[in-house]
Order: sequence, then structure tokens, then C-alpha cells
Amino acid sequence: MIVFFLFYYLFLLWYSVNFLSFSVIEIQSIEKFWPLRYIIDFSVFLFGKNDFALRFPQLFFSVLSVVLFYNLSKYIFDKRKDIYFASVIFSLIPGFIISSLIINKSIYIIFLILLFLYFYLVNKKISYFLLLIFVFVDYSFISLYIALIFYSIYKQNNRLLLYSLLLLSLNANYFEYSIGGKPRGYFLDIFGTYILIFSPLVFIYFLYTLYKGFFYRKGIVFFISVTAFILSILFSFRQRIKIDDYAPFVLPYVLYMVKIFLNSYRVRLPVFRKGYKILFTLLFSSLIIFDIMLFLNKYTPARNLTQSFYFIKPLSNFLRQNNINFINCNNDSLCKVLIFYGMKTGNKYKLNYSKRNKKVSIFHKNKKILDIDVSKLNTL
Repeated sequence: MIVFFLFYYLFLLWYSVNFLSFSVIEIQSIEKFWPLRYIIDFSVFLFGKNDFALRFPQLFFSVLSVVLFYNLSKYIFDKRKDIYFASVIFSLIPGFIISSLIINKSIYIIFLILLFLYFYLVNKKISYFLLLIFVFVDYSFISLYIALIFYSIYKQNNRLLLYSLLLLSLNANYFEYSIGGKPRGYFLDIFGTYILIFSPLVFIYFLYTLYKGFFYRKGIVFFISVTAFILSILFSFRQRIKIDDYAPFVLPYVLYMVKIFLNSYRVRLPVFRKGYKILFTLLFSSLIIFDIMLFLNKYTPARNLTQSFYFIKPLSNFLRQNNINFINCNNDSLCKVLIFYGMKTGNKYKLNYSKRNKKVSIFHKNKKILDIDVSKLNTL
């Protein structure tokens, strides 16, 4: 298992450093999630201003998350091979891979929720302290506090109930959380996003195990994951939600998905297990195929969603080759990521970025001198 994860993360590091560019989406994520600014600044201080410094923190916290998930699995499964199996499945979930590669808050939320779950089982005092810290980390933890309210009612734990209610109100007030908007068709959008996170067949199995989970002994992982999933669906009826506010709390449900599958498989005599072997082959194969598509997304329909993660670095090289070093942009985020790759702020050239047309237009003295089709600048 150690060998698998060693090669797995070496591949992720190689891919992210060599093929991904610092994206305008990522710079916006850094600005919105305050811990990311300090994490990236510290990494740049250690390793210099380069792609390794950008991607290393994500992968580092991804490794820590897998380690925490592995230790959590010990409290769910009795057999060591089941623990290994669950950990591998968790690490191969497309949403987890994306969180490990792309700079945003998701992998840090995943790490923090797994850290809380681990200490809740090992040392509840530390877990209660973590809950207090989470109040000031991000508004997405409101899902956790709501889940703990339901869990404490289920367990008849009045102390946890009062504590969760207090933290919920503190978090909502600190981040001024609001719900609004007119009913729109975002319900299908959120379902489509969850399909991307789990892969199509695995998402269908997730929905099945979600139903089955209500008939199992329900633990804290169940309440956190199910509550976050239901809240994301409910809120999507009124507003376009950010999936990274909810998906990190849903992913630990992989523990239940694996447990339900193994229980259903082993409760049957060997002669009646053929159907489950076929089901596993289909689910695992579809998961691997979908993972491969993530890394070859230039050749899939996902290329339109991931465009900005590939063209910035080639664009900066193209500009330098044409002696364009001093720029300003119609998009502040575009300028910030280009400056990371060595461009300088100036008024000599102006760059207009059109995401819709996939073009960057370059102006010199208000005269357009060049149009660049950024879709042709992808490095993969």
C-alpha cells in the first residue's frame, strides 16, 4: 500500500507541476479563503516562486487526509485489507483528486473534518476545541454544526446539542451567512457536479448506500455527510451554491459506501457472490476510467470547464518570447497569475481576456496587435 501511494502522489506532483498553470480561478480561491494566503506564502518562502511551491501544499494536505482516513477506517473495519481497500477507494474518488491538484479550500476542509472525526473518536476534548476553531476558519462549517445538532438529538447528548447551537450562531454571524435568491434550475447543476465528484456509476451507488445507511447503525460520519448532501440539494433550489462548501463533508461517506458493499458481499454464500463481483468490477472500472479522463480532459467535454488551468503558463512564455513584459489587464486575477510567472505591471500593453471566446487580445497604445486563442496554448 505504501508503494502504491508513493507512486500515486509522485505522479500527481509531476502532473500538477508540469501541466497545470496557476489559474485565475485559483487566485480567486486564495483571496476568498484566508488560510490559503498564508499557506501559499509560506510555501513560496520555502521553495521559491514556482509551480512546485504552488502545488506542494495541496498534495501535502492530501497525504495527511489519506492518513487520517486510514486511521478512521480502523474504527469502522476489523480486517486490515478492508482498511487498505477503503483508503485506496477514497484516494481515487475524482473529487478528492481534483481537491488535491487544484488550489482551493476543499482539501483543507477535508483534512479538518477528518481531523475532527479522528479526535472525536480518540479524544473528545480536543475535538470540541477544534469545533471552536472551525468557527473562524470558514463559513462552510455551518453544515458541520447543523449535522452535529441532528447527531446530538439522535444520541440524546444535550451538552453537544447546546455547544453546536452556540457554534452555529457564532459561525453564521461571524461570516454573515445568508440564503437568498429566486427559485432557479440549479438542482440539476448540483447533481451534475456530484456526478463529476464521484463518477457516474459510483454516484448512483452513493445514492443507494445513502438510502441503505438509514437502516444501519448511524454514526457521526453518517450524520455529517448526509446532512451536507441534503443541505446542498435544498439550497440549490434557491441559489447557485459553491460545491466546495458541501462536498468536503460528503466525501467521508466513502466509509459507509465500502462498509455497506462489504457487508452485503460477505453475508452471502460464495456461490451467490457473483453479482457483487460484477458490480465491483463495474464500479471500480468506471472510477479508474473517469480518473484517467481527469488527466486527459483536453480531449473530453470537461476541457471547457478546465480551460484556465492550462493556458496561463504557456501564455506567459509566449509574451516573453514576443518581448511583452509590462502589462495591465481587464481581469485583475489574470494579471496576478501572470505576474507570478514573471510578468511586470505596466501600461505598455493591455491584455483583454474573454473566457467565453477563449481569447486573449493584446493592445498597444489602444490598438489591437494580436489575438491569442488560449485553447491552443494547453500543454497537454
